[in-house]
Amino acid sequence: MDLFNRSELRRLAESEGDVSISLYMPTYRNESDWSQNTTRLKNLLREARDQLREQDYREDAIDDLLADARQLLDRPSFWRENIGDGLALFIAEDTTEAYRLPLTFDEVSVVENRFHLKPLFPLIAANNRFYVLALSQNDVRLYQGTHQTISEIETADIPSSLVEAILADDAQPQIQSHVQNRETGADGDRMDAAFHGQGEKDDLSGEPHEELKQFFREVDDSVSDYLHEEEVPLVLAGVSEYLPIYREVNSYGNLIEDQIVAGNPESLSIDSLHENSWKIVEPVFLEAEKDELDRFEQLYYQDEDMASDDFNEIIPGCAYSRVDTLFVPVGEHRWGRFDPETNTVEVHESQQPGDGDLLNYAAVSAYLNGATVHALTPEKMPGGRSVAATFRFRADVAANEGG
Repeated sequence: MDLFNRSELRRLAESEGDVSISLYMPTYRNESDWSQNTTRLKNLLREARDQLREQDYREDAIDDLLADARQLLDRPSFWRENIGDGLALFIAEDTTEAYRLPLTFDEVSVVENRFHLKPLFPLIAANNRFYVLALSQNDVRLYQGTHQTISEIETADIPSSLVEAILADDAQPQIQSHVQNRETGADGDRMDAAFHGQGEKDDLSGEPHEELKQFFREVDDSVSDYLHEEEVPLVLAGVSEYLPIYREVNSYGNLIEDQIVAGNPESLSIDSLHENSWKIVEPVFLEAEKDELDRFEQLYYQDEDMASDDFNEIIPGCAYSRVDTLFVPVGEHRWGRFDPETNTVEVHESQQPGDGDLLNYAAVSAYLNGATVHALTPEKMPGGRSVAATFRFRADVAANEGG
């Protein structure tokens, strides 16, 4: 799976040009279904071509824009290695970027002057995304998950074994002293996975406390560097003895400190790892979501200056860093334009040339300005509203209606 976090979103959100093409599609991991991946991409590229023609782009310019994306159709390794459950593809005049992610998307093709990023909010919104750190002696892996699925982040630079971590900290003598006491096989080769007391094979529970603590410290340094901008839960997977030791060295602010996915993660299927992890994080998400919904309702009826469902008030609130918490519906669009310099919003019933999805604009702007964003199904929106927000401060910044 490819890296996607707040910094990636910020970079895409700040990209602006004459044309920005955003393609989303579900992808299939099973070999028998691989042909569907390329078929879906062909269809989306055809839709993008049609939209570009409607905007009077020349055929040779369209060919140049879509050339890199079309090359993916002839790259079998792209669809076989590190594939997630969904593909997000962003095309501009000077770049084409693909993200294989742990989220199933509806097939969407959008051509605007900014990238369409709202389909990503179930991945980065406050009520859905989490990480899992799987710990065993011979393997350390970091996963990113959503309610739908979980995938390994292969780009994360994390010590992969106890010996590697301690060697990196110039502890060679201690390691040699420790491993010399391990069993050897009949052929005389050392068996590094042995000597674990009553623990499972390949767990770390038999390691001396200080060596294990040092190992976890090295892992924590790498994980914290990787997740330094994140504010989502991190779950540990491993034997239960790991939790109090890892908790001693942990520096990531959102570690779930009282539960662990128990057992050797190497023996768990990816589906079981996801199921067991989601059981831990779902109550955390639901409690936080309920608290935010209750807070919105309380403010809405008791202090109308600090909560709103007025679209013309929320859009500039997102742009001007006023929004504290934003609730947006997934799978819906509101086409139009917003000019932050004149504080004018223009809304259309259907997309017109030059329009963008203003719900997308609101969600991205609020998130990048530090707001908490909840991406909800329409039936879970507070009071069935089409958009809702709480504010950080009182201000009269409602946008004027243009058009």
